[in-house]
Amino acid sequence: MSLSLTLIIALMIFSITPSLTFRATRLLARPLTPSISKGSLALFSHSKSDSSMKPKVLVPIADGTEEIEAVTIIDTLVRGGAEVTVASVMGRLEVICSRGVKLVGDRHIEECASEAWDLICCPGGMPGATHLSNNEALTTLLTSQNRHKKLIGAICAAPAVVLAKHGLLHEKSATCYPAEKFSSQLHPYSSENVVVDHHIITSRGPGTALEFSLKLVGILFGHEKENLLKREMLFH
Repeated sequence: MSLSLTLIIALMIFSITPSLTFRATRLLARPLTPSISKGSLALFSHSKSDSSMKPKVLVPIADGTEEIEAVTIIDTLVRGGAEVTVASVMGRLEVICSRGVKLVGDRHIEECASEAWDLICCPGGMPGATHLSNNEALTTLLTSQNRHKKLIGAICAAPAVVLAKHGLLHEKSATCYPAEKFSSQLHPYSSENVVVDHHIITSRGPGTALEFSLKLVGILFGHEKENLLKREMLFH
């Protein structure tokens, strides 16, 4: 075999091998889709195609959204490895949150209506939760998500104002901001910081937003990833 032919074959092998290794690495790192029983998180069966490795998360925002909750959810899930889309329900991408902080969505909620989501997570805040609850496109997405037993998260006012209002907490234990006007809408109501009941995950407010978001990471990626983020973010 000539030297030039040997070199060509060697180059061909080198060019192919990294690609194959990369595919295998991506497949092994693929996030897991949870099969959840009440009060527990069971790991999990592979369900994603090779072309879509990251779980898709939708976070709707509105005027009056609680900014600590929204940003904590978005940031923590991105750190965990999720593909997060922030969608405005206001007819414009920029929203003014409950304390005046401005957030800019990636898309309008109507543009997200035909897509499948691994998790839809609603931040609280008033009147932000009311705007979310009154949005037809988001209501349709949440109803479909619930019907297919796919993950739904809500925090602060959102469990009562969004989920309970549309019948998505039927026979589900949940928590919310501990004001009577909200807690009275949950049956049964829990005072725990984070409550997981089947595919519904709820939490109480700004002070529990990081614990809530880390729990979502654990559900999407497993407890090892959740614990890694806790260490990196100095969560105790």
